[in-house]
Amino acid sequence: MEEKIDTPCRPTQNKGTVLMVDDNPSNLQVLQSILEGQGCRLLTAPNGASAMSVAATEKPDLILLDIMMPEMDGFGICRNLKADPTTFEIPVIFLAAPERTEDKVRGLEMGAVDYITKPFQPEEVITRVNTHLTLRYLQRQLTIAHAELKEMSENLDKKVEERSQQLLRSRDSIIFAMAKMTEARDDDTGKHLDRICRYVEILAMELAKTDASISDSWIRTVVKTAALHDIGKVGIPDGILLKKGQLTAEERKIMETHPAIGGDTLLELREEMGGGGPFLSRAIEITLGHHEKWDGSGYPFGIKGEAIALSARLVAVADVYDALVSHRIYKPGMSHEEAGRLIQEGAGTYFDPRVVNAFQARQDDFRRIAVSMCDDKAHQDACGLNIVMDTTGVL
Repeated sequence: MEEKIDTPCRPTQNKGTVLMVDDNPSNLQVLQSILEGQGCRLLTAPNGASAMSVAATEKPDLILLDIMMPEMDGFGICRNLKADPTTFEIPVIFLAAPERTEDKVRGLEMGAVDYITKPFQPEEVITRVNTHLTLRYLQRQLTIAHAELKEMSENLDKKVEERSQQLLRSRDSIIFAMAKMTEARDDDTGKHLDRICRYVEILAMELAKTDASISDSWIRTVVKTAALHDIGKVGIPDGILLKKGQLTAEERKIMETHPAIGGDTLLELREEMGGGGPFLSRAIEITLGHHEKWDGSGYPFGIKGEAIALSARLVAVADVYDALVSHRIYKPGMSHEEAGRLIQEGAGTYFDPRVVNAFQARQDDFRRIAVSMCDDKAHQDACGLNIVMDTTGVL
């Protein structure tokens, strides 16, 4: 017959719950008389089965466990308690006879935290019980504090991440607005920058199919920074930038300084920021390199081949395609087919052949974007002048 005696204390004084396990009712009465008034909630159990049941349901803060009991001794009860995930953390104090030192050692080896010798000394019982109840309380408070700290850390990480994303969105908006302001000085108005970014994304994703070095994060950064490719045009005089006809040799030299102007501006910005991360690095690559050519005949440095940053090689194809198919005051737009033919002819001279292959593989996507994001629907299928790339000043 399971027995459980519950002796409540005033809630304001409750230091925890103590389960006393002993098959001798006299021992239980002595322990109860000693601990009454100590602010503990007292439970009793006369055998192993009852002790296991009470421990599982009541989750006491401390168990006082007699070793010598019939059917299941204290060692067996302790072993079962420590094997049960719901009770293994409950501290156990063995009640041992003073002459049985080996029992004390064995109990401590099994996971008991302490022992109390018989016959019971009130001062010893009270001191040991209060000590381990305090330790149990502190352990629980530490667990709670750890959980709260973990939650605070996770919330802080979440807030930091949210704030970082807000700052990144603000940065992207500001950078894109700067690019739009630069673009507004040119005749390349409307959705030019949006199209360039989309074209670059298509090319990069196509190349990534066979190039493991092209990561998703790299693509995202290049797509965003592609909008800055012509930011250096802010330093070109209107008389040259907005000229309707072909540029003179001297005017062309001035026009060809815009990549360096943009690159220097971004380099200064990176220096002031003490870095700037991959965003500014890609932006500088693109700004400086999108007019370089695969055969080394480009500007501003005349570098060639893979010495040109891949990000700039992508923008070069995207920018030329958009210039060819777009309608301008000084020219109608070419057909997609004609623009594609010119880009194909430029493989190995103007453009990286690998990027041109990516363009050919995704021509339908380029055509779709050119039509859906066209500034002037009336000219989206027009076939214009046979423009020679990079000789009239329109690209």
